[in-house]
Amino acid sequence: MDGTKSVSTVFSLCSILSVSVIFLCSQFITKDKLKTFSCSLFFFKAIVMLLLFFLNQTGLNVLIKFLIIIDYVIDVELWISLYPLITLIKKEDKIYAIRDLIYDAFYYIGIFFTGLLFGKSIGSFEISYNFYILIASILTFITFIILYKTNLESYVKKEKKVESRKSLKTLNLKKDKISRVYLGYVFFGEMSFSCITELQVLLLADYFDFSARTISNYSILLGMGSVIVGSLVIAKFTLKNNYINLSLKFGIRLLLYISAFLFNQKILILLAFIFVELSSDAYIDITDAPYVNRYNDEDQLAFNNLKEMIEYVATSIGVFLCGIALLYGIRYIFLVSSVSIILQIILAFYALYLRNQESR
Repeated sequence: MDGTKSVSTVFSLCSILSVSVIFLCSQFITKDKLKTFSCSLFFFKAIVMLLLFFLNQTGLNVLIKFLIIIDYVIDVELWISLYPLITLIKKEDKIYAIRDLIYDAFYYIGIFFTGLLFGKSIGSFEISYNFYILIASILTFITFIILYKTNLESYVKKEKKVESRKSLKTLNLKKDKISRVYLGYVFFGEMSFSCITELQVLLLADYFDFSARTISNYSILLGMGSVIVGSLVIAKFTLKNNYINLSLKFGIRLLLYISAFLFNQKILILLAFIFVELSSDAYIDITDAPYVNRYNDEDQLAFNNLKEMIEYVATSIGVFLCGIALLYGIRYIFLVSSVSIILQIILAFYALYLRNQESR
């Protein structure tokens, strides 16, 4: 467990670094510059990965680690800018959820083919992790070209040339109770979720003695399972009563967390892990999209940045608390998560109530 606790500390620091970058970008990037900004990120990411490819086995470990950190930060900002970029064309709650489903689907498809082909040979050439870095660099550069050639400018509203930069400072959250409650929901929800999931791979290895191959198959199956469940929920299983929808996602989680803590049985702990993963993409069009889509134009970009900053802070706290809880035993991470998810459920119901009142 010592290695797990060390990783929890490092991961927490990485999340804090990401928050700093998000804050800086939110102060300087406006929606009319979003395409240029995203193109630049894809281009630099391709260059960074290409450098990592050529630096392999050079012994320049400090430079390699620095470039890996840069790549991580670029990934974070690309993810944040993705939905505001989509809203230049169309803004809809289901599209917000579909974005997550598509991202996760291709993420796990990539992991599947990585595991399938790793170590195989093409003639005398052996497929290694460094080969994947080269492929990723090429695919990222192709993405850059596609986005660069896509005409999004026609979707940006033509307004009078007035200085109207929207940043975190211009969000008037003091008068927006719904957003404040929602951001509280985001904070406690992400803290609860990351306490359970972010170190799950290490916990499966240390506590359940799963092999690397078993953990890999477990991650791929549950990842693709979450995409399937999320897609089915959007298409067929979203009830008209959103209070029931929220209860299905978070109420079952809470029951599993409490059971895992009280009984400390491996089967209950594993069931909790599985349900959290399978339900991760479900009901996003209800739990998150309406609150982000309440904002228009650059206000939405600023709010989305603020939301993501809060998520990364909560993630760092959740992983840190997970490391502390593990000092007393794996069951205690479920105690920490139970407290967090109770607060999340209260705020989720309250935010939904306020939004229903607003729409009347």
